[in-house]
Amino acid sequence: MSTETTEEHHIIYKFREMVDKRYIYADLVIRFQLSPCITEEVVEEVKAYFLETIYPPAQKRYELEDAFKELATYMKQPKKIWGLFGNMAGAILKFGRHFIQALKAGFASLDSFLGAKNFEKSLANLANKLGIEPNMSDEEFEDCIYQLPREEIEQFIKDVHSLFGAMTNTKLLQKTISILDNVVETMKSKPNTYPSKDVDGILLGRELLQQGLDLFSKYDEDTKKEMVAFIYKNEMWFIDQVYQKKENKF
Repeated sequence: MSTETTEEHHIIYKFREMVDKRYIYADLVIRFQLSPCITEEVVEEVKAYFLETIYPPAQKRYELEDAFKELATYMKQPKKIWGLFGNMAGAILKFGRHFIQALKAGFASLDSFLGAKNFEKSLANLANKLGIEPNMSDEEFEDCIYQLPREEIEQFIKDVHSLFGAMTNTKLLQKTISILDNVVETMKSKPNTYPSKDVDGILLGRELLQQGLDLFSKYDEDTKKEMVAFIYKNEMWFIDQVYQKKENKF
């Protein structure tokens, strides 16, 4: 009897469902000793950012992945970068001495986002290997997680942690967004050189960074650090719980 194949978009929707479940404030208060600055409002905002930008519905996520692949080509081809800014001296004069740091921070943030791609693919492959069909249960999803090498799961969590961490440096983030605005303006002025899909890619990347800026710029430095710390702690808690449940079965 044939079974329906589990694909990456099924994993994305299940992952979103699991994220939604583990960022419930009432549960987090019991699970951890949260800092007073991590209020229910903060938790809801973190969850919304997680689900709207870092882990959006499948179609939006595919658009972001395609966009960031285009952005990656700019980092790998210096000629493309300097075609946008003219030269190093001019760019530093225009954007200040933190130009290179801001540019690298922006691309590193977007690169962290792409780290989830291999994770999803591995989970989809495992689900099919285990005969798990779409609309998998929580337990079946956890079975797939458990079958992955732990270092691969932890690397994924580190990617998420890095992305949230980059968003907390709001001054540098603001500089990065300013640079991307200039990039878009330059690209639009040279349509024969820069295809519209490249412009769209940068605009999507800018949107992700802007939403991060909108979230984290509202809080002081201590609160931002606590936010990133509790996200990492909660993600690691989930993995620990999966391993404990599975290993206690044997």
